[in-house]
Amino acid sequence: MKTHTTNAWGHIRSLGLLTCTFLLLSACNETPKSEKPNPEEPVQETPEMVKAPRQIISLDKADGLYKNYSKNRAESIAEMEAPTEDGKPFVPTRFLTISIEDLEQYIAFAKQEATKGEAEIDSLRIYLANYGKVKGKKDRRNTLFILPAAEAEGDYGGIYIGEDGKAKLIRNYFNANAMEQKSKASFMPNFKPTVANQGGQSLILNDLGDSPPPKEDF
Repeated sequence: MKTHTTNAWGHIRSLGLLTCTFLLLSACNETPKSEKPNPEEPVQETPEMVKAPRQIISLDKADGLYKNYSKNRAESIAEMEAPTEDGKPFVPTRFLTISIEDLEQYIAFAKQEATKGEAEIDSLRIYLANYGKVKGKKDRRNTLFILPAAEAEGDYGGIYIGEDGKAKLIRNYFNANAMEQKSKASFMPNFKPTVANQGGQSLILNDLGDSPPPKEDF
């Protein structure tokens, strides 16, 4: 009887050891539960990759365009223009600079004003221009100005904000003043980014960097 009791306790102890061993192994192999996200922490989203615009050109293509301008335009400008006031040869403008921050601010401002004027800007027109004979670094220099375009007044074109706060076509501004424009053929409205014109608001951007630039890329 004592032998049977001893064997029984031995089986119980063995079973207990097997059970503990199994539980320990299970605990070691158990995959840790992921922590619940903190609702107060912002979710980090992976930014969507931006595709290259179809208008991107190669370095060699850009170099070819640059050389074409040098040969067909810049050299003629340099020969045509008289030396500067200090006697140095006239150096044609080759590029203008605008910071990313300024460009983003301009686009945001133009969209904002157009929206208030019940129009939606969908493109930017870049006009080639010239300062003419003026004092300072801009004397006779080429430049450009940027004009947003949208549907307005039943048509499409470059816009400004009229006295009534509505988006209007610039061409209609000149057509409405045709008689005055005949005596001022080269007149352009003196729009300024922060000053109202005729009670309205210009959306034209100019004054892009100094020229000629100190160092070119090509």
